[in-house]
Amino acid sequence: MSFVFQDWEMKTGIYKMELIQKAINDMWFANRSDESILYAKYFDPLPLEMIALVLTEMECCINEWTTGVREDIKFSLVSYAPVYFAHLDSLQRFGERTASYKLLDKICDNLLEVARLHAGGINPFKTAVSADALANDVFDDAMREYEVEMRAAQDGYPEGVDAGDA
Repeated sequence: MSFVFQDWEMKTGIYKMELIQKAINDMWFANRSDESILYAKYFDPLPLEMIALVLTEMECCINEWTTGVREDIKFSLVSYAPVYFAHLDSLQRFGERTASYKLLDKICDNLLEVARLHAGGINPFKTAVSADALANDVFDDAMREYEVEMRAAQDGYPEGVDAGDA
């Protein structure tokens, strides 16, 4: 399940990969008349179910290339419901495990903000987001990563620049 990381080799940036953002933008925030804008109250906060669905779709696409040659795999309830519920469970546990940092809320808020910009910069509230579960140590790593980022920000380093890199 390393595809849920921005850097899948280092296992950092959990749930921050650009593909999640792109899928949300394309599916629900394509333009000013898309569902997310017309029915904004259902998209704020960004539902975890939406992110779980995007992750499930991504996993299906990865599965299509398992052999190295693309094989069409039907994205069906029977085949992918367990995968979807595993992703939803991991997201919920990540939210619970990192609650003191509000990491999941921040990720969802960022996904929603960028998606709204993609749809045309509209915030309707101001103008009238593998079936194996992620282990808790992954969430602990995310909290440590966040702490490092916050220390770097407090020391005046821009986001993405580690104090040790400067």
